[in-house]
Amino acid sequence: MSRRRALIAGLGAMGTSIALALNETWDVFYVDDAVSDPRGATKGRGNYADAVDLTIIATPEDAALRVLPQTRGLVTSICSLMGPLRHVGQALRLADFIAGHPMAGTEKSGPEAARAEMFKGTVWFIDREHPIVREMIETCGATVEVIDPEEHDRGVALGSHLPQILSTALAAYLHDHRAISATGLRTFLRLAGSGIGMWKPLIADNRGNIAPHAEAVARIVREMIDGDPTEAFRKANEFYETLK
Repeated sequence: MSRRRALIAGLGAMGTSIALALNETWDVFYVDDAVSDPRGATKGRGNYADAVDLTIIATPEDAALRVLPQTRGLVTSICSLMGPLRHVGQALRLADFIAGHPMAGTEKSGPEAARAEMFKGTVWFIDREHPIVREMIETCGATVEVIDPEEHDRGVALGSHLPQILSTALAAYLHDHRAISATGLRTFLRLAGSGIGMWKPLIADNRGNIAPHAEAVARIVREMIDGDPTEAFRKANEFYETLK
């Protein structure tokens, strides 16, 4: 059986992790003007006109929106927002585009942060089924889950984007203030190490979903400070148990 051929647009931490996970059974090529595959995860450079089984857009969302019109054939994305890419795909009438988002990642950026096992045991969302996309995802060790893009974007606003904003906001405040803490602060601020390149377009394009949650959390904080925090701690403890 011949090996699948994939083209990955963007060799950051995520794109390189996909290449590392695939390269034992797929022939992987890449497009990236900024790097030259320092991990040796691919067969070398390619271009969007190459004959491949699958193109994987692994750039930040704003770049992905510019890359998508240049692609051909079967294409999927891995951005933290699915809706904007789906809208562009529909506008361009790209019948073979599948919006996707693996629920994995790291606060570190660049190919040096890549790991072949990045996606093992994780959920990888796509907005519709395709056997080759499923094969790629399962080769990476993830489980496929089909979801409506708008539902996905509402969900990540609360489960992914808001935690990033809260961690970054506190770290930005602490930049000019002295704090005394044990290990808890560093744990809470792990996401504050994330770069602006990926997050700026995500926050801008998903602000309508993020804002109501941010305002609700701010109200709970004020209620805890001004009143009795017992109920907030009770709910928090119960929710925390569900994460174990």
